[in-house]
Amino acid sequence: MKHLSQLWTLAIKDLRIEYRSRHAFRNTLFFGLLILIIFQVAFEPGSQATREASPGILWVALLFPGMIRLNQSFQMETEESSLYGIVLSPVDRGIFFLGKFLGNWLFLLLTGLITTAAFLIFFNFPVSQRLLLLAIVVVMGLAGFAAVGTVMAAMVAASPSREVLLSILVFPIIFPVILAAVQVSQEVLVREELTAFGPWLRFLAVFDVVYLATGFLVFEYVVGE
Repeated sequence: MKHLSQLWTLAIKDLRIEYRSRHAFRNTLFFGLLILIIFQVAFEPGSQATREASPGILWVALLFPGMIRLNQSFQMETEESSLYGIVLSPVDRGIFFLGKFLGNWLFLLLTGLITTAAFLIFFNFPVSQRLLLLAIVVVMGLAGFAAVGTVMAAMVAASPSREVLLSILVFPIIFPVILAAVQVSQEVLVREELTAFGPWLRFLAVFDVVYLATGFLVFEYVVGE
């Protein structure tokens, strides 16, 4: 219960700071909607090519704007030198990671679900029970993204070029998550039968667990450096 309380306190701290400023929320959501608008104009509405490309478009609109949040997740702690205070506190480093991960994940879920709803409207996807499956994929895909991004954001927090470094480090590592998320989204949005939905969803779940466990174990060494 003590660890759960600490975890929740760390997550709520980040969300309260973001609620007061709303800077990253506005920028992330605007960037995601802008990507959707650009692709909606570039592709012919309702064409088969547009439907085939739609899963990739969705995940571009979710992941690239999400880097804004990850870049800022350790910014305040670094600028105010409070990161050292948290590291020196009796909070377990793994709990520190899970708290930051939870805050990033909840933020990405909020902006991601809004972006996904806009995506469905822009690309004229009908309302059906499959949208629940798509929501599950978004939740799981963003979990893996947030897990890797939280570790890497801590690693490059003190670097003056952290925006570029973070993108270079994160996207190659989360390639399995991107691959599985796009494939499962393809099944839900394009295919008539969900023949490969289960295997790809299990693949995505496995990498989510691996990334979370790895982040929990190595975060002590990341913030220690």
